[in-house]
Amino acid sequence: MSLCIYYKNRIGLTFNKREHIFPKAIGGIERLDAGVVSDQANEFFANNLEVKTLRMSEIFIGRIVNGYNKKPSKEKQKNRTLPEFLFNREIDSRTLGKIAFNSLAKIKGKDYVLKPEFDEFRNWIIGGNNDWYHCKMGKEIIASTQIMPNQSHYCVFVDDGEYLIADVCLYNCWRKMFGICRSFDDSFVIPKGYICDWKNKKEFTLMELMHELAELEDLKYQNLKELGNALG
Repeated sequence: MSLCIYYKNRIGLTFNKREHIFPKAIGGIERLDAGVVSDQANEFFANNLEVKTLRMSEIFIGRIVNGYNKKPSKEKQKNRTLPEFLFNREIDSRTLGKIAFNSLAKIKGKDYVLKPEFDEFRNWIIGGNNDWYHCKMGKEIIASTQIMPNQSHYCVFVDDGEYLIADVCLYNCWRKMFGICRSFDDSFVIPKGYICDWKNKKEFTLMELMHELAELEDLKYQNLKELGNALG
């Protein structure tokens, strides 16, 4: 029997669809493998979390300002009115928590996120039935937004010695940090992350980004060295 990373072994689950790691509505590209997130969880997120966060919270401003990949017709632009923002912090936090959990599943795999250490976090995302997960204020910034692609979305994980911390950010602007579980292994002593560069239609890991930046710096160094040699 297939297990859903959110509903686990709940009866009657189906797995016909695949879950986007970052919501498609904000430019998410890649999806988790089939059999990771059930259709029932996918539908719950779409109808209860994402629709409220991405259409009726301040994050909607990011979609209006930055767009994503479609331009509305002139008629739609003329008649469009902005929604009344609800600023539902619990719903918004759970949406960002879901992005964090999807990213963790992408980085570490289904079996890892099915571990019981994550049960309280997964149950909070689905049910909002505990308040253990708050923004981790006062923690060091895990990932500088300056190294991330312009207006990108990202989720970075690091073990701070007490908790596994997830740092989630949309449009390099709206940000939330979670202590998603007590530290229980050494998987995130070195930060790991997943990034959605929706403007360039690419997604990649933090390690891949760091390798790319290192190669660019090495290329700059080599070019300067060659220029110096040419000038004598």
